[in-house]
Amino acid sequence: MHGQAVSSVIHMCCCPAFKRSPDVHISTEWGIHMFKKDWIRSLSAIVLAVLLTLVPGAIGAHAADMYPLSITDDLGRKVEITSKPRRFVSLAPSWTEILFELGLGDQVVGVTQFCDYPAEAAKKTKVGGFSDPNIELIVSLQADVVFGTTMHMKEAPEFEKRGIKFVCQNAQTVRGVMDNIMMAAKIAGVPDRADKVNGNIEKTMAQVTKAVAKIPVKERLSVLYLVWDEPVMSVGPNTLISDMITCAGGVSITRDASSDYPSYSLETIVAKNPDVILAPHVHSGGGLDPATLKSKAGWQTIDAVRKGNVFLVDDNLVSRPGPRVGEGVMEFARALYPELFK
Repeated sequence: MHGQAVSSVIHMCCCPAFKRSPDVHISTEWGIHMFKKDWIRSLSAIVLAVLLTLVPGAIGAHAADMYPLSITDDLGRKVEITSKPRRFVSLAPSWTEILFELGLGDQVVGVTQFCDYPAEAAKKTKVGGFSDPNIELIVSLQADVVFGTTMHMKEAPEFEKRGIKFVCQNAQTVRGVMDNIMMAAKIAGVPDRADKVNGNIEKTMAQVTKAVAKIPVKERLSVLYLVWDEPVMSVGPNTLISDMITCAGGVSITRDASSDYPSYSLETIVAKNPDVILAPHVHSGGGLDPATLKSKAGWQTIDAVRKGNVFLVDDNLVSRPGPRVGEGVMEFARALYPELFK
């Protein structure tokens, strides 16, 4: 069809009506050259106009061909997307960042009160907090797909009952985050956009990998990621933060934990004696103050505290499984090995 249309345009431009009149007198080679040049410009402009009309239709047809679509979310649930979704609700800051980074911000109709990045997200309708989404409000927003986490599995049947697809995120590695980004892009019918977003993550990861490769494995720093200090709580091996620490060249002292967020006695931490302690800098306040550890009984004997190697890292970068995950790994690497990134 497209070829026939272009052919018709070319035929039209070559017909006698488009040829110069016998009354036109061109007496020099320069005149002939200019006439041909103008004729070619006219033909090119017409062909381009036809192509610009046809291509969007071709793109739309291609997107429609992607559906119905079957995807498997992070909990192994099969989700059938029967037609191209138009309206999305995000129940986690990470999903909000993913959708906006994929250029789908205009299709996001609802977010949580904690979705603060990018700035445009703050203008969206608030559908609740982390664990208390307003189902009726989400239904009224005519959402096609709700992007949530394991925290929202109890609401999932309610969404499905109302014909709203629910997709669950539970990324435990950097690669898992990149898979989430591709999954969202496929659901929205824009898989090519995920390649660009993931390419940026890979570029940052490659910079970190190249830098920390200079450090022998036996000389890599042991790390305690301190979620909280009273009681002592850290991260287990099956968490994104643990994977990010490893990618940044650190060795988590809680990598052998049997739970995702294990608690420890101070005596255990003293015995493990980490080289570095990292804790989240919480933008809303209420996080750990590194200076206070020196004044707490028992902590002073730990190398990290004694040597002043207690650092805060941006909570939004290291705890959100979204498109800034590469920046989060870089944040860890700079805290652990600042000399490598001067």
